[in-house]
Amino acid sequence: MYTLGFLLKETDGNATYIAAQPKIIGGQSIDIRYRPFMLSLHSSHGILCGASILSRTWAITALHCLISVPSQYYVRAGSNHMDRGGSVHRVTNIRIYNNTYRSWILGLFYHDIALFEVKPSFHFSRTVRPIHLPRSSQELPFELLVCGWGYINDKKKESAETLMGVYVQHVSYETCINISSLYTTFIEDDYHLCYGTQGKDACFGDSGGALANKRTIYGIVSFGHGCGKVAGVYVKVFYYREWIKSVTNL
Repeated sequence: MYTLGFLLKETDGNATYIAAQPKIIGGQSIDIRYRPFMLSLHSSHGILCGASILSRTWAITALHCLISVPSQYYVRAGSNHMDRGGSVHRVTNIRIYNNTYRSWILGLFYHDIALFEVKPSFHFSRTVRPIHLPRSSQELPFELLVCGWGYINDKKKESAETLMGVYVQHVSYETCINISSLYTTFIEDDYHLCYGTQGKDACFGDSGGALANKRTIYGIVSFGHGCGKVAGVYVKVFYYREWIKSVTNL
């Protein structure tokens, strides 16, 4: 839900967030071989979000990307393109953290994280590989890459044809909570991260994608205040490490 638009609308009977899909601003094309854990998450209405492979059967994304029943969704793995190539896997099971559907405010989930199971299982190759969980809360690089198939121009609503990525830099909690009144109210140091560089950001369509280096996922694209203007907010994956391991048997 990459923007602070809080209203809901109905689409074919399913509630969806207005402007709830961020995309990469100020980035460049990334070959899937360099981010083989990346998935594009789809419904019958088209691409919704990004996601990341954790194991042969489990993947991770933002909760706000999965607001319907599992059968409504599928992912594409191993392709630079969101609409062709690679392999397609249907979502069969969705797991959420600590009954999170009840803990949201102004259209934002406090724990904007979800795990989902797929069939058939992922077949690992050069273009399809799992990403690792962080091992320590102190393990947080200053600069990380965020990827997605979202908007590359938020004013023209111009979407990426291939996977895009941009390096963004860590913004301290103390700085981030002073960016806006909503950031002050909503962001928690325990389970949020702020990353952003002027003119470089995730945007509409990138939600659920990974903030990561080549081996480890540190954050999940959650929400922001515009695109490329101020730091974006990410789910802090380490906070959920033990829950993720218990669900997926990693």
